[in-house]
Amino acid sequence: MRKVTMPQATTTVPLRRVSVPDGSVGMKFCDTLDIDQEAHRLYAGDNWAGGVDVFDISMPDAKYLKTIRTRGGFFGIAVAKDLHKVFVGLGAGHLGVIDIDPASATVDTFVARVDLGAKGSADLIEYVPAHKKVYAGMHSDKFVGVVDAVKHTVLKKIDGLGGDLEQPRYNAADGMVYVASRAGNCLHQIDPKSDTLVKTIDIGDPCNPNGVAIDPKTNQALLVCDNKQKPHTVIWDLKQQKIAAVFEESGGGDGAIYDPTVDRFFGAHSGFTGGPVIGIFGGNPARFLVNVPTQRGASWVAYDRANRLVYAPAIQDGKPALISFPLPSV
Repeated sequence: MRKVTMPQATTTVPLRRVSVPDGSVGMKFCDTLDIDQEAHRLYAGDNWAGGVDVFDISMPDAKYLKTIRTRGGFFGIAVAKDLHKVFVGLGAGHLGVIDIDPASATVDTFVARVDLGAKGSADLIEYVPAHKKVYAGMHSDKFVGVVDAVKHTVLKKIDGLGGDLEQPRYNAADGMVYVASRAGNCLHQIDPKSDTLVKTIDIGDPCNPNGVAIDPKTNQALLVCDNKQKPHTVIWDLKQQKIAAVFEESGGGDGAIYDPTVDRFFGAHSGFTGGPVIGIFGGNPARFLVNVPTQRGASWVAYDRANRLVYAPAIQDGKPALISFPLPSV
């Protein structure tokens, strides 16, 4: 295991901001973002407006287009471009399905709600194109729900996983799905061919992971740790199933992604010491590169390949907003 301490690297870049129509301000504005890279559309769950916000990001200045509404809280978002759908983790144990086919009569509407048989929310989700399935971490119900992404039917409930289930991620290198458990401080390894639990892997570090991002080429995962007393980030070796490195220069957040076109991990570290940042990591072995300061509410991250912009949700002057900044050249 590498425990790496480096001089603090922070870069200040101008943040672009797009205002979002605000509704009730009694709960977290946005839990997750995802991007349709081909159509240049960004989708953001919006608990204040009661729907999924859609932005046109074809130009560097994003433009708010609409909010696609349905009932319930809004959590995970996953674009399934091959199926022309966006899947949405909803409250009361449901998975929502949005039609994004521009040739469809029902485009930009919720066309299905799948009941996963839970009392709590379908929190963070992962669409796996290789199996045409959606995996939903049922945060407080202690199971992962598996949904047929074509037929919108429940295929399996993978039980006995403990509480505070967070991000599921598919690793194309070994063909497994990994689910972060904050309460268990572990990763659950699931075989998507049989939808069975293979094993539960203790992290061996006080991480309590929320977000997971995977680089299948190097078999590395970035774990966004929820340790508020000592914010840090873990790089996990998926082949050896052990910690590869711990970085104290950035950490304490919610969501993470990996983008292979720029070989970068992005961690939305909204609880970092000194204020919210997006922590950027890259290379093989993965190393910390830089922090970009953001603002309150920036608990998730998405990367626009066409314009090389990093996006995050935020709260600006008490109202919801979408912020962005250019990818730092590090």
